[in-house]
Amino acid sequence: MADETALQNAYCFWYMKKNTGGKAALDDQESYEKSIKELGEFKTVQGFWRLYDHLIRPNDLPNTTDYHLFKAGIKPMWEDAANRRGGKWMIRIRKGISSRYWEDLVLAIIGEQFDVGNEICGAVMSIRYNEDIISLWNRNADNNEACYRIRDTMRKLLNLPQFVVLEYKRHDTSLNDNSSFRNTTVWRSGEKGNRTGDDGDATTSGDAATTSHSHSNTRNRNDRSSGNSRGKARDGGNSSRGGAWTRDPTPRDNKKNRSSSFSRGEDEDGWQTQH
Repeated sequence: MADETALQNAYCFWYMKKNTGGKAALDDQESYEKSIKELGEFKTVQGFWRLYDHLIRPNDLPNTTDYHLFKAGIKPMWEDAANRRGGKWMIRIRKGISSRYWEDLVLAIIGEQFDVGNEICGAVMSIRYNEDIISLWNRNADNNEACYRIRDTMRKLLNLPQFVVLEYKRHDTSLNDNSSFRNTTVWRSGEKGNRTGDDGDATTSGDAATTSHSHSNTRNRNDRSSGNSRGKARDGGNSSRGGAWTRDPTPRDNKKNRSSSFSRGEDEDGWQTQH
């Protein structure tokens, strides 16, 4: 509509319900593609809220379901031309608190707050039995500068505690091992490098989901993170917290309460250990 505020990019919401075994209906690409349902496309601020306000929040979704938010023209599949050379950053969150983190990330994406050009492809909210997983997909896994900027901006925008572990996985690795969350590269704030985890499956420790990884000594690349950046909405809004194009998201817990929402299970070096 003429009087609506245009976003810099158009986006689509998608939905997928996996079977009880945790996989899509069939393993082949065609069947997987058919199992993903497009919920709607929007290209204005007002169009986003019209669609988003009718979506069930992640906290109320059944297990083994996924929400996807991707730029229009990009399908939420590893094989898509925009995704195949890329990867994704992941954070694992205990059950019951995913809605507010998902909303904050969605607002940051459509508000172009990551300041990495065309690198952002989309995001996925995965609801599982013992934990929920938020993934942010980027276009080029070999662009270290952009990958690290995305990581740092994601940590800042979601107000993640310093101990929270972020994981990265290339889509070509996912295609090879046919898994979304195993064989990830594990990164923790304050460390100079990364370690490769053997297993991304989750177990439960107390009231928080904890990731299982091998205690590997493999260092695979240097940390070249850059400073955090905040983009602006096309209409001049400064962030997902304000400006003419947003509303206030769900009230947030303080840092103390947030600290109990994420995985710990760390060794003396700050890396998650095998449980």
